[in-house]
Amino acid sequence: MLLLSYPLSRDVPVFPGTPPLKVIEHQTIEVDGSRSSMVEFNTHTGSHLDLPAHFHEGGEGASLLPRLIELSPARCLDMPAEGDAPLYLDDLPNDLDGVEALLLRTGAHCLRDSDPQQYREKHPWLHPDAAERLRRLPRLKAIGFDFLSAASPSSPEEGAAVHKTLLSPERPIMIMEDLDLSDGRLPEREWTLYIVPMFTADVESTPVTVLAVLL
Repeated sequence: MLLLSYPLSRDVPVFPGTPPLKVIEHQTIEVDGSRSSMVEFNTHTGSHLDLPAHFHEGGEGASLLPRLIELSPARCLDMPAEGDAPLYLDDLPNDLDGVEALLLRTGAHCLRDSDPQQYREKHPWLHPDAAERLRRLPRLKAIGFDFLSAASPSSPEEGAAVHKTLLSPERPIMIMEDLDLSDGRLPEREWTLYIVPMFTADVESTPVTVLAVLL
């Protein structure tokens, strides 16, 4: 079993313009006899799942999610990319028609700790042509990757187009952003993904815990 999601913390990288996670003292032992904290964060913080309501008026949000999502088979593809580079996905394998989840491993995860500014601002991203290519996979329900967002801060229009295409309410392909795909075993095998959403109501995106179990 592999854990593919990152823990939430004050220093978790977020997309430019997204407020950072805050931990606020609520009670103290000295005054209240016990300690408790308030945590404030955007729903697009850390490893998270985008849903149709993120870009479609009237699209469903987290209310469409069960408490546990199971996707199988899941495949991970090595697609090395550096910097602010669009991924076109022209060379996808021909044997993906049966997959329910597809993970793209570019190597960008290596920068999450070592160079968080580049990880936030200059990461690979999906080109709208790639989104159209993914929609042609008949059983695909989720796409995930080891970079911060399907959209680049430098190309907001293309990023919006990608989200709108993948999250189409008629057959949404959920988008899993900021995953930990560092384990070299991922591209070698087929997996079952178990996804536990933090929220199952009211929001257009939710942090998730993602586990990969060997099929």
